[in-house]
Amino acid sequence: MDLIYRLLKIFRLKPTQVIILSFVFMILLGTALLMLPISTTNHQGLAAIDALFVSTSASCVTGLTVVDVHNDLTIFGTIVMLVLIQIGGLGIMTLATMVVYTLGYRFRLQENLILQESLNQGGQARLAELIRQIIKYTFAIEGFFAVVLTIHFVPEFGVKAVGYGIFHSISAFCNAGFDLFGNYDSLCKRNDDYFLMTCIGLLIIFGGIGFTVMSDFVNRRRWKKFSLHTKIVVVMNVALILVGTLLIFAVEYYNPNTVGNMSIPAQLAQACFTSVSCRTAGFNTFDLSHAEQITQLTMIILMFIGASPLSTGGGIKSTTFFVIVLSMWTVFRGKSELVVFGRRITRELRDQAFAIFTMGTIWIVTAGIILSTIDGEVHELEEIIFETVSGFATVGMGIGITSEWNVLGKLILALTMLVGRVGIMTFMLALITQKNSVVKYPPEDVMVG
Repeated sequence: MDLIYRLLKIFRLKPTQVIILSFVFMILLGTALLMLPISTTNHQGLAAIDALFVSTSASCVTGLTVVDVHNDLTIFGTIVMLVLIQIGGLGIMTLATMVVYTLGYRFRLQENLILQESLNQGGQARLAELIRQIIKYTFAIEGFFAVVLTIHFVPEFGVKAVGYGIFHSISAFCNAGFDLFGNYDSLCKRNDDYFLMTCIGLLIIFGGIGFTVMSDFVNRRRWKKFSLHTKIVVVMNVALILVGTLLIFAVEYYNPNTVGNMSIPAQLAQACFTSVSCRTAGFNTFDLSHAEQITQLTMIILMFIGASPLSTGGGIKSTTFFVIVLSMWTVFRGKSELVVFGRRITRELRDQAFAIFTMGTIWIVTAGIILSTIDGEVHELEEIIFETVSGFATVGMGIGITSEWNVLGKLILALTMLVGRVGIMTFMLALITQKNSVVKYPPEDVMVG
């Protein structure tokens, strides 16, 4: 922490800037390691732009990749990827929390979004306890499923099952979506392995609900004692998974190129797994390029919403989307206050939710336009939007065009992944200098709608 103190003093950096710079440092370090001959099977190392892209994707726990992890990377390169995924999913998030409170910096209302709103801690002791819980829950869950998956993989991979179990446990819990099965197939050739799908799905959910929600489940246990944040997260996760499952099942029911040739229970299983995974993980059990456009649109919406605050996932966050929907419903009902589960949501929080939604939308549209221009109409617009949202929401689901981008396209996607991981609000606060104003101006109405 002394180094951080010095950086803040010498360069007058804000904590938001320190957080982003820590990501950049980790990405550049990962890039350098992946460029080493020892990292690739051809003993030449990855090209600089490919190493940067893959390092960014791993550090931001996204999953978009221009290399086949199984066939192109050595054990050393795979370990580098795994470390980047673990630090990106856990270490930087923990660092963000420590930066804010250890430095004694008092954030403005918007800057509190660095802690994803759900922290709302009042002191150092509580913060230290939260960090311990994050570390404890992470390694307990990853460790348990690493053992379970190792046992599951032993008949197929023998002693290599240990590596497969550890890698996929960490990748799934951190919502990264990388796999070791090769040929960019993800779980497509294993979509009848329901035990594996269940383990991966549970890991995605545990990693995506957020550590404060886990703490509530462990310590409070009863619905009445849960915090408002936990209640909203639970309701939103159940609703989004169910709605996504039913929509994907209904649309793909007759599609022989995806799940149409399977039994109804198998179709429901594929639809449910896809609904869970596309929120922020990136594993897929059928070829997404053959999915119907309505399915792809449904997945884009689910990806954009993403996981929950203080989790390993991305997106604008489920709680943000909930507040926006609740705000619109409140306006339609002619009410002035946002009330849910017997609690009132403040106007400031509502403004933050709309700001995050708006800035996220603007970023995706802008990045999509730039990528579409670079693409030169080689791919369909919906494919480019899918790729852009997948990067911004750190999902990593691809439809087969990721490796086809040129250098500029890869740089745009890499920046989009970084912005999506640190959070669009945190990214903007790092760039903009805020000044408090004591001047109060007279109000005047403006016609809208």
